[in-house]
Amino acid sequence: MNDWSKGLVLFSAFLSPLAMADWLLDVNFEFSTAGNTQTVNTSLSLLPGEETVFFGTTNESSTPRELVGSAELLEVSADEVKIAFKVQERLDDGAWRTLISPTLSTGLNSPASFETVDGDADEQVKLQVEVTSV
Repeated sequence: MNDWSKGLVLFSAFLSPLAMADWLLDVNFEFSTAGNTQTVNTSLSLLPGEETVFFGTTNESSTPRELVGSAELLEVSADEVKIAFKVQERLDDGAWRTLISPTLSTGLNSPASFETVDGDADEQVKLQVEVTSV
């Protein structure tokens, strides 16, 4: 009976929407510095083990710096998806600076967010993600 219950749990995990490949990751990103705000709202699908660039520069300011965001799907279970994010900014000298690099866990239709504020540099970064079924 014990083997049967393990098989049933494994089978139900495979039937979970998170264990299936037909879902999207909705990403909302905002970077504010010295009165300028750059925002990105996008949806994408991720494949395990592959890094996906989810945006380039989109902005509301007159002198934006190039921003690149990427995500890598680390783990998928019946209840949770774990995703590593990295957002970088190209500096005036051409070098790249990492703004954030959090790893977020979320479930289906359960938004997860990350926010950081650097008062010395007058910068604020907000990242919100949600996994939705297709």
